[in-house]
Amino acid sequence: MDNTIIWQGEYKQADVAVDKYIVLRGGVDWMEVVNWTQSVATNADCGTHYYWQRGMADGIGLCYFHPAANTTLGVQACAAGSGFTYVDTTDTAPGAARILNGAFATNVPQPIVSSANTAGLATGSIVRLSGTTTAMSLSGWDFQIDTVVDGVSFRMAYAMQQAAGAAATAGYYRIIPYDPIFYPRWRYIVNITAANPAVIHTSVDHGYTVGQKIRVNLPDAKFGMVEINGVEAIVTATTAGTITTNIDSSGFTAFEFALPATLPNTMPTIVPIGIDMGTAITGAVNILADATYNTGYIGMKLHVGALAGANLGTLSPAGSNVTTGAGNGDIIKWRAGKSFSDLNET
Repeated sequence: MDNTIIWQGEYKQADVAVDKYIVLRGGVDWMEVVNWTQSVATNADCGTHYYWQRGMADGIGLCYFHPAANTTLGVQACAAGSGFTYVDTTDTAPGAARILNGAFATNVPQPIVSSANTAGLATGSIVRLSGTTTAMSLSGWDFQIDTVVDGVSFRMAYAMQQAAGAAATAGYYRIIPYDPIFYPRWRYIVNITAANPAVIHTSVDHGYTVGQKIRVNLPDAKFGMVEINGVEAIVTATTAGTITTNIDSSGFTAFEFALPATLPNTMPTIVPIGIDMGTAITGAVNILADATYNTGYIGMKLHVGALAGANLGTLSPAGSNVTTGAGNGDIIKWRAGKSFSDLNET
């Protein structure tokens, strides 16, 4: 026997275009995914099962599928970005610096950044800018992106309060692979509304939840709204990139995203907070528990695929509900394991 199964499971893919992340108990050398729904159906151009093993490039794998509306099977490599990607969120080292080409396309609150090297970027990726000549107030920030034009450009997902003041004429970006693996996670603030209630906009998905207590850190007057520095608040509503609080900031100084002329400055951040020390000691609670909780994991990203239109997801391991209808998605069964064979054998 040259391998052993260490983990298996199943799920229903009720959405058309949602990647699936499978968290595993440890590293694996191979993974097999069976789309049970399509295996017993006869839908043309729909995948039935998929295979990945260590050494394959990110985003690919083998796909077995029905090439016609019958029980015959064909096999092909998954299209780029439509297969498997091994995930290790404990590896948080930034990627290599990649040069920017020309300039930001426009000096707007959601800059479009030009680069000939967009390999590995996708909607939701996080990038860190540096050396952004004439737009240095953007350097050092982590930004989530939402639009990628391969080999051309990418766009910031969440708008800043205002444009950076100038287009960059040179610079670099790095891919930031994963969130910090220890909770709590702090986030950069790119805008705060002067309103009741105050709404805080972050540069990446924040992951905070309603009812959570937070603290706003805005120690530098160059960003305006100095009255909110150190204020603690309760999260009352959220979107992926915004946090509605119980703070009344309608009488505060307006928030301003720092311009190049204001450098150097200290970036505003937000951080979740726990109970106070006195309460923790009285209740015999570990006051460092939040700061030492490791959220890292090893797993596999099953891509939903890059096909356009109605066929999205039908030839990718994550599955879809294209042929089954909303709420009745593909039943996906998977297994993964370790191999004991010598991958270097000739």
